[in-house]
Amino acid sequence: MGSTSAENTGNAGVGRRDLIKRSAALGLISVPTMSFLSACASSGGGGNGSKAKAGKKTAKNPLGVNDTAGMEFVLFDGGFGKEYAQDAVKIYEKNFPKAKVKFSATQKIQSTLQPRFNQGTPPDLIDNSGAEQMDMGVLVGKNQLADLTPLLDAPSYDDPNKKVRDTLRPGIVEMGQFDGNPVWIMYYAYTVYGVWYSQKALDSLDAQYPKTWDEMLAVCEKAKKKGMAGWTYAGKYPYYIPFSLYPMIGKVGGREVLDAIDNLEPNAWKHPAVKACFDAYYELYKKGYILQGTPGLDHIQSQTAWAKGKALFIPNGSWVENESANVIP
Repeated sequence: MGSTSAENTGNAGVGRRDLIKRSAALGLISVPTMSFLSACASSGGGGNGSKAKAGKKTAKNPLGVNDTAGMEFVLFDGGFGKEYAQDAVKIYEKNFPKAKVKFSATQKIQSTLQPRFNQGTPPDLIDNSGAEQMDMGVLVGKNQLADLTPLLDAPSYDDPNKKVRDTLRPGIVEMGQFDGNPVWIMYYAYTVYGVWYSQKALDSLDAQYPKTWDEMLAVCEKAKKKGMAGWTYAGKYPYYIPFSLYPMIGKVGGREVLDAIDNLEPNAWKHPAVKACFDAYYELYKKGYILQGTPGLDHIQSQTAWAKGKALFIPNGSWVENESANVIP
């Protein structure tokens, strides 16, 4: 029942499928600042909109970072944790001892940062993700991001003989492009989306993992009789549902149905495959297989309920293990 997200093929700009995938992807964005060109929106690490002068390019400083200028990094506080970002901050400050990094983490990316973008005082580096991620297309359209091409063409940290772009997985560079060659976004984490299940909960029902939709419904009925829900999800953030719904539409109707949706073709959403999948999901509700109160749950609450065995299945991403680590029995 699990499903990985489909790969993006081609590099002729961004389609709606890209935006659907990116709605849950972890994106690393650099805004125009001291070492990354562009004067449309600037930040010098002090939050006052002033732009620091570029430094001297050397083998140890291929991007010409001003080694005395501060920088600000705002991270989405999500399932991947903060340690990896804090480690990067330590490396930066070790390489540039006179530069101070202001680091913070929040789940409210848009409400925290959008006003600063509007005022021309954005941070130097942001991780744009979560339910409150900013619209990347809008940021690009307003020239509020820096072109990451110089970074991609710089020597990689671990192997100076390789460019950064040569260390990335296929498709990463293209995913950061919007109808042109500049690269505005770098995706640095792969996620598996799909329906996650609890083996412990299945064992408590003396049930096997269902391999078909009908088998899944039968297991949900068995769970219902034992006072356990079949499904739960992040009701406050309904974009979690497509993690399993879109792949199902593709499996039922084929790639052409998803392409029609991507291209906003007339009546694309009225295709029989789409209707069949919507009806199937509605059946979960109609038969009482959804955990009571689910529409009011956020991602943490729904994951916690699932981890504690209150529901068998949950549409989610591979971050669920880390975010639920403290409540998994």
